[in-house]
Amino acid sequence: MPRYRNHGIGFSYPDEWEIIEESGDECTTITVAEPEGTSFWSLHLMWKRPQVEEVLDQIDTAFREEYDEIDIEPSVVRLARRESEARQIDFVCLELVNTALVRVFRTGRFTVMLLCQATDHELDEMKVQFQEISDTLDVDLDGDILIS
Repeated sequence: MPRYRNHGIGFSYPDEWEIIEESGDECTTITVAEPEGTSFWSLHLMWKRPQVEEVLDQIDTAFREEYDEIDIEPSVVRLARRESEARQIDFVCLELVNTALVRVFRTGRFTVMLLCQATDHELDEMKVQFQEISDTLDVDLDGDILIS
């Protein structure tokens, strides 16, 4: 598995998946996705460090405004050795049931939002892939060297 290391974070992802990085003044987004599929794992580093609740409110609002059929289930999970606020958002788009898995936590450098998304017919397989990538996520990197 290739390993991404930049911006104080690192993670491994499947060999055949493509990686795209987009940077702006307020956010850097690193997305890995299947070349032929619609599923993706996307990490957003928000440099102005918004509060976790603010980010989750914006996500909830955006999904509710975009989709008529939606179910949002909040929870708390561990990600990168941290407790993170989480959402499982099930929504209908183009007559397909889709699931978005959202994780948000805040560090001293940025607020991290992880968004994974798959259609219902891919979800079981993709949840395993998403978890494997997420399990390798390190966020305590300084100069891209893990701080012990």
